Amino acid sequence: MLFEIKATRFNEGDTKTFYYDNMSNILKDEDGNVFEYPQEEKKINNSLKPYKPFDKNRPLKKSKLISHLKIQLGLSCNYSCDYCSQKFVERQPETSKKDLDVFMEKLEALHFDEDIGLRIEFWGGEPLVYWKTLKPLTEAIVQKFASWKTKPRLSIITNGSILTDEIIDWLMMMDFAVSISHDGPGQFVRGPDPFDDPEKKETILGFYRMMTRLGKSFSFNAMLNSKNQSRKEIYDWFVNLTGDENVILGEGSLVDAYDEEGISNSLITKKEHFEFRKKSFGELYGTNGKIGFAAQLGKIDGLINSILNHEESKYLGQKCGMDDEHTISVDLRGNVMTCQNVSSLEISKNGESHHGGNLSDYSNVELKSVTHWSNRKECPECPVLHICKGACMFLDKKFWDISCANAYSDNVALFAAAFTLITNGYVPTLIKSDTLPLDRQDIFGDIFEHKEETNHKKIIPIKVVKEIVGEVDDIPVYGKSRLEV
Repeated sequence: MLFEIKATRFNEGDTKTFYYDNMSNILKDEDGNVFEYPQEEKKINNSLKPYKPFDKNRPLKKSKLISHLKIQLGLSCNYSCDYCSQKFVERQPETSKKDLDVFMEKLEALHFDEDIGLRIEFWGGEPLVYWKTLKPLTEAIVQKFASWKTKPRLSIITNGSILTDEIIDWLMMMDFAVSISHDGPGQFVRGPDPFDDPEKKETILGFYRMMTRLGKSFSFNAMLNSKNQSRKEIYDWFVNLTGDENVILGEGSLVDAYDEEGISNSLITKKEHFEFRKKSFGELYGTNGKIGFAAQLGKIDGLINSILNHEESKYLGQKCGMDDEHTISVDLRGNVMTCQNVSSLEISKNGESHHGGNLSDYSNVELKSVTHWSNRKECPECPVLHICKGACMFLDKKFWDISCANAYSDNVALFAAAFTLITNGYVPTLIKSDTLPLDRQDIFGDIFEHKEETNHKKIIPIKVVKEIVGEVDDIPVYGKSRLEV
């Protein structure tokens, strides 16, 4: 789809019209000049493959050759954070290290190739709740690939509250990439703060210092929401915490609305969306990249490269990467699921099960729980498609609508930053299209008059009940949350 974009060099008062086609990914100015790398500098990506559209009527299939394996240990957690994507998900009975032999046998259904490489992620809930299972499982997997010269890359995301010297020594010995989930100054929205405990704080910071000193991968992963909107404030908070201006921050996107609490932490009014876009663009473009969020800066660089290389939308994958046929998420019973944030018992927002089959019957594995961006009405008609990449592929109905709005405001600021860099200082202010509502055409809300809708409810009239339901390996854990009107 072709978009007409008005952009201004504010320091010169110069306004120009540009044209951007989100299918061909070609950007032109009003004189017909195409923005592209010189022929000798074009970077041909031979790994790009055309997407295969999917939805519940055309299920997503998976290859036996796997390059990215996500293992969900269980959904139990010692925290119950406000906007957690898993808190309302139906729970399977707990697994334990007794299940490992059968799981390792079931892994034989998959094929792995050292030349291609393998990434393995271990997920919860809180994965360190499952320490007594995680340790022997990882060691069994490492042994499985002991003959590989290039070892599989292991990673884990934890809230950090259960870390001990023993666990830290083991994670470093096994060469894990580690991320600590923490929202910096907005942690009060997420939930408990392990840094409030001086002993835990020193444990985490000591771990951070050892990992960075050795050049190992370590990040603090922070999410944005309606009450925690500034990447710069989050970055400054972590610089103050660590004393390190080069601290690496992961994630950095606005939350998706997986449930009612996700909605309550989303941007709702048009004013909120416009204010966020202005703040985000200013921080992304006006700080010379000094915000720590490598993933967000990488999105800007990625969009610039894809536009200058004219990478078409037919090669565009989903944001999460779970549409890749060589990427799967499994639990310790061998169930193949939509992703690591759901369970095989949970029903997707489109009414289909998140359970796609089992490793024991791999030829029949298929996912009906997801919708490819090309089968959404909004995505093919969206100017930020190449940077948003379809948002969450299993959301639907109001949860999709709110998440799509969050994703648009989040990514249009990134798009604007990339556009300004490509055009040497022209800041886009208006994206004209008959398919976009005015509040999406008017990037920063300064061109049209925008009346607020009257049916927005900022305060959700519900009570969320979250209870400790038992223990996993002697650690008290919360069960599935429930709503009470």
